[in-house]
Amino acid sequence: MKNLAHLLTLIFFFYLIPAQAKPVLPKNLQGFWSYKVTKVGNWNGTLIGDNYVEYNYRMYMVDSIKNINGITKIWLNTKSKDLLTLEIKTPADGKALLKFNKWEKEILCAWSASDPDIKVYGKGEIPSYYFNKWMSTPSNSIFYITTKFKMSYQNKEWDIVWAGNYMDKEERFLLKDKDSCRMLYVHKLVKALKVNSLEGLKVYTPIAKNPLVYQVLGNWINSDTNAWQYGFFENFAIYNQKVYPYKGIEKKGKNLKITLLDDGKEKNIQFTAENDSVARLIDEQGTSNVYLLKKGFKSNKTKDTSVFKDSHFAKVDTAVITGYLRNPTTYKPFSVGFTDYLKDEQVNYYGDLDSNGLFTVKIPLLNTTQVFLDWERNGVIDVIEPGEHYLYFEDSNTMVRSAMGDNAGFHNELLNYKYYGPYLEIKEHDYNAKRKADLLTFLAIGKNEYRNGLAYLDKHLTKYPNASNRFRYFVSEGYKYELAWGLMQKRFNLKRTEKFPEPFIKFVDDSLYNNRPPKPFTLIRDFSTFSRDYFAYQTPENDISVSWDDVLAEMINSGQMKVSVKEKEAVLDQIALNSSGSDKDSTQYLKLSKNFSKEKGKIADGIRATYREAIMAAANQKMFLKMFNRDIDVANNIGNADLRQGNIARNFYKYFKDMHTAMPDTAFAGFIGNLKNDYYRNEIKKLQLTYQNISKVDPEYKQSLKRTDHLKNAKNADSLFAELIKPYKGKVIYVDFWGTWCAPCKGEMPFVKQVKEALKGKDVVFMYFANRSPEEAWKNIIKEYELTSENAVHYRLPDLQQNMIETRFSINGFPTYILIDKEGNVNTMKAPRPSNKEDLVTAVNTLLAK
Repeated sequence: MKNLAHLLTLIFFFYLIPAQAKPVLPKNLQGFWSYKVTKVGNWNGTLIGDNYVEYNYRMYMVDSIKNINGITKIWLNTKSKDLLTLEIKTPADGKALLKFNKWEKEILCAWSASDPDIKVYGKGEIPSYYFNKWMSTPSNSIFYITTKFKMSYQNKEWDIVWAGNYMDKEERFLLKDKDSCRMLYVHKLVKALKVNSLEGLKVYTPIAKNPLVYQVLGNWINSDTNAWQYGFFENFAIYNQKVYPYKGIEKKGKNLKITLLDDGKEKNIQFTAENDSVARLIDEQGTSNVYLLKKGFKSNKTKDTSVFKDSHFAKVDTAVITGYLRNPTTYKPFSVGFTDYLKDEQVNYYGDLDSNGLFTVKIPLLNTTQVFLDWERNGVIDVIEPGEHYLYFEDSNTMVRSAMGDNAGFHNELLNYKYYGPYLEIKEHDYNAKRKADLLTFLAIGKNEYRNGLAYLDKHLTKYPNASNRFRYFVSEGYKYELAWGLMQKRFNLKRTEKFPEPFIKFVDDSLYNNRPPKPFTLIRDFSTFSRDYFAYQTPENDISVSWDDVLAEMINSGQMKVSVKEKEAVLDQIALNSSGSDKDSTQYLKLSKNFSKEKGKIADGIRATYREAIMAAANQKMFLKMFNRDIDVANNIGNADLRQGNIARNFYKYFKDMHTAMPDTAFAGFIGNLKNDYYRNEIKKLQLTYQNISKVDPEYKQSLKRTDHLKNAKNADSLFAELIKPYKGKVIYVDFWGTWCAPCKGEMPFVKQVKEALKGKDVVFMYFANRSPEEAWKNIIKEYELTSENAVHYRLPDLQQNMIETRFSINGFPTYILIDKEGNVNTMKAPRPSNKEDLVTAVNTLLAK
């Protein structure tokens, strides 16, 4: 009887007492309540449904509602410590005051039936790929739209309230079941879906044909050698730097038999899991114990004592990196970049991703070099030796990274280390204090940061006591020259004749330089900049000047300037008069001036005017040769032979980079003797020959170089510019203000070819105005960068006319780019640069369409 009574009591409670109804929000509150935001795309309103509310991209179920004096208060998320409430005041005429408890004040919001930035899909408009099955690992949850038009998500089915596209940036799904709801924000990646919701961010990849692969998915590391031995993925495996497709995966008791295809031959692997991250592998090489790489490698069991390869800069040898990018967000090429010490600039080599995310990059190297493995700003630091081959892996979802092949142990040590860790803790106020500090305080702060870096490294070495000698050396030297670079950059804060305080430069000399560069000196990126600044600081401050009169006399006496006997006499007498001194009453001056007639003065001034550009170019070259000679003297005092030769070669490169002309034969013959390194010597000779040959040939489309003698008397900037663009009316004109002396200008020029190709056959003209540019260098740069074409025009106006044009357009920086529309009107004074190809092409096409 007791049990019967208990049963009747339960029936009473379940069937006779009505269940408490779930709270339902009033109809007039349901919809999208928006407010103004400073940036398009920011969260700009809350979506309210019958029993759910969106807050900051998350959906919350309504726990309770209360209305007091026209104010509706809604409790959300009450089961969490992070309590969320919403108050809605005086809803009327499509407006209301809303305030979440996390807001500082209430905000006036406007109502609409749905978010106007979301295009809600009809049932047949949802992209088809959502009906395929997608898998997220390691949770192995499946994501897709079922045949019943429900969403399978987080291992259960949800009703789809609606689906839509948000500003062509992402898809959004509002899901609901009996007791909860979710807003999903989905980005389509190259071969995956990135899904963000209340549970956090997850990446889903197409589900594998054989579900057994999920039992082995990931990178497996040999427990004894700590080498990445196998990588198993949905459609292929990686072993010994090679990709193998699966023939099959079979379950045999506790074991998996994995069969790979190797050029038609089978490769069999027996995989026995001890748990989800430890296993035993048996293949043709024998038995090995492995662990699954998750967040980091384990400590090495033995220590690698090898040193970095040092070729002593004898020859270039190509390193090859193959790789697999798992879950790539774009098909952007994989980039390997480093500082070319000789050219003193960043160089990049690229490898295109195929449909599987695989790539190959070939990098010609002169010696072991620090590089950046750059893909979507991942900022990975590595070191590559000439001639090595290895495979690089990165999963953009889990951030797992690993290497396989030559020097893989060292590469994995670097991938396992947060190199910038010591600098991440620097607060903004510390940064500002350092920036404003005097030099000795700046030195003290820098030393302390260096000590922190070494302490951070020591802490890592406590966890990894068998870290290799190469890893220890590279990281400690890296922190050392991070400090050195920062200290020497302060030379740009010094006044012209000012020197560093003695304790400052003594520390730099004794502790950072002292003829002990990294081995090899290309190993550390920051050493390149440090050494450039250090040697520049050590360069004597004596002023180097060149007299135009001396240059003019040299040109006349050497026969470079073809003048008559009478003209020669007039010019040389004027030069002698000018050099007799500033004292107009001196005996020498009076004697020379007595024999110097007005006619001679007129003849001499005429010669100067006629040959002004040639004199200026010769004086400019003489100045550069004097500076070059001074820099070579400084370089020859460097104790380390490799660094000395590298610095001399770098000075040669700088000369050619700045001048874009060959060095005079006599000067070249004298200077080249300083280069003993055969590789450097041959490369510099090639550069000299290149510029000699460039100067001898005409540019392709020679008509691109416009003569402007007929405009030398123009006095009005507007009429002058109108005359210059008149032949191109009806076309869009892209104007480039540049100069042969302007490094950023020349840095943009390699990108012009791609822009022209993208606009091929269209009514667009590329117009160039060169500022203060010697004729030979001007022509050589145009030929070197292939800047002539059927739709390119180049002007090198007289100084007066160039200044008029630049003043008219307020040109105060180089390069400057302008777009002129088809009617000859300035469309923008800030046109995109050639390196910003997509925006530039879009801007030009927009003007062409008008």
